[in-house]
Amino acid sequence: MNMLPSDLKEAESNVYESVQSYFLSNSEQSFLSINLKFDGLRLNPIIFRLSNKLTEIKYDNILLWADAGGAALAKRDNPELASKIFTFKEFINSTDLSNSILLVCSPQPYDIEMFEQVCSHAKSNVIMINGKLEDPIVGIGSVGREMRKRFAKKWKVLYFVQPLSMGALLKRYPNDWELFKLNNNGYSFVKSFINRPDDETIILNL
Repeated sequence: MNMLPSDLKEAESNVYESVQSYFLSNSEQSFLSINLKFDGLRLNPIIFRLSNKLTEIKYDNILLWADAGGAALAKRDNPELASKIFTFKEFINSTDLSNSILLVCSPQPYDIEMFEQVCSHAKSNVIMINGKLEDPIVGIGSVGREMRKRFAKKWKVLYFVQPLSMGALLKRYPNDWELFKLNNNGYSFVKSFINRPDDETIILNL
């Protein structure tokens, strides 16, 4: 049965299941993305809960923010996890952190260069939460754009949910992409896709 999560709590539960399922079936280093496309979402508590969940099931992990301000705020919000919170720069300069799973909070296009260094330094899985790797507005040349595209293609989508004006789009590892239509009785499953459907395909099917 194809079902959308009914709320954030259920979406997070689905995220944990997808992460665990992936880790149990894949032993090589992977670059994984999780996207919860809800307006006004407070990301830090979600990342803290994911970190605790991974620790519970014996997956050592650390949490990364691109800048010192974001890392400081995260430490203030959750003092218990402060010893596991680092900036990109701190991680790149470290010698004893690279074997931990990385939970990376919302990297943006302007963080790409340093984020690539983070990924090169990592020896374990990297999980990016609500990251944005490509931005057509950022003024870079064609070489830079190609490098970004190449970097973006490394990532495997573990979990993605996005409400749309007439429906919703869901990807939940190991399932395919699933499109749902919003009607009077709520959301109903429309179609699944092997690859993420583009805007035109979504409109045609809704």
